[in-house]
Amino acid sequence: MKQPHRLNNIKAEKCLGIKTVIIRILLVLIAFLLVLSLVVYCFVISKLNKLNRSSKPTHTETSTTATVETDAEISAPSPSEVDEDEDEEEANKAMQEAIKALEEMEAIAATGDIFADSDVFNVLLIGTDERTSEFSTNARGDACLLLSLNKTDGSVHLISFERGMGVPILSGEYEGQYDWLTHTFRYGGADLMMEEIQECFKVGVTHYVRVNLDTFIDGINAVGGVDIELTQAEADYINKSKSETKHVYEVTPGLNHLNGATALVYARCRKIDSDWSRIGRQRTVIQAAVDQVKEMNVFELNDLMDTLLPLVQTNLTNGEIISLVLSAPKFIGQTMVQDTIPIAGTYGGMTGMGGRSLYAVDFETNAQYLHEILYGEDE
Repeated sequence: MKQPHRLNNIKAEKCLGIKTVIIRILLVLIAFLLVLSLVVYCFVISKLNKLNRSSKPTHTETSTTATVETDAEISAPSPSEVDEDEDEEEANKAMQEAIKALEEMEAIAATGDIFADSDVFNVLLIGTDERTSEFSTNARGDACLLLSLNKTDGSVHLISFERGMGVPILSGEYEGQYDWLTHTFRYGGADLMMEEIQECFKVGVTHYVRVNLDTFIDGINAVGGVDIELTQAEADYINKSKSETKHVYEVTPGLNHLNGATALVYARCRKIDSDWSRIGRQRTVIQAAVDQVKEMNVFELNDLMDTLLPLVQTNLTNGEIISLVLSAPKFIGQTMVQDTIPIAGTYGGMTGMGGRSLYAVDFETNAQYLHEILYGEDE
């Protein structure tokens, strides 16, 4: 008969053996997860490094007459005197990104009346008129939208700004004069356009994503085209453009599946009605493209990123993009709320630079409206 203490020793040894096995399994799982995380991180970074990020200022200094409607030459700024050290450690880069983000929030807060909320992430979406894969410093703005993501409730807002709104030029040779909102890109690039939105509508925005006409075409093609319902007037307009624009397909009134070139003609169409209808068409194409992306599998999404990321310019850092990706589950399945600024009844007419007709906007009323829908602030 075994002694009680020997039985206790055997039980203890068995328990110790089980614990050792469990610990080893846990260590293997932890090691696997660490390796998997490293692989995923490297994969994401490799994708994000395809983005266009210029170390030069995003704006140009104008030195010619104010003929934005034409292709007047505008001189580019001299390169920045400060060059980043290519051998800088990743830790230092991350620290600089964090400091930059903090300084941006402090700068917004310092203005007093410009509203910012750490739970609401605003990105200005800028469309410029180049028809090349390169981004030009002489480009003109063609579209301006604000994408607002609320990390608390998961709501997504897409605000279209009427490009013909008259805004005061805030810096440069034509400071104090009024011109179209989209024309300000020619005077000061993305930096000035963000400043215009902040000052006129008191909404904090320090990040932008810029695409051009080629990006639009390639993006629509990459998602497989979009299904758009066309009116007779829209179909006629597109068909008339066939002789002037490559790769535009013939369409008919009703539902059509449009490739990138045809969708671009549709989205930019305004001569048959108005700029307001043009904004609506742009949003229709964006929503149709989003619907296509939702149906893509992982491999198709990977191909889409490889196609589009090199054609996008942004000042978003890798850390900020990764943070947005991690927050993505909150926004999946949400209906994107779309709106237009200025709202009805808050604008009139005026004449600006070069005798151009502008919309004279009640900025205060529109700022209050934006605060209410983006932040829940009813002033």
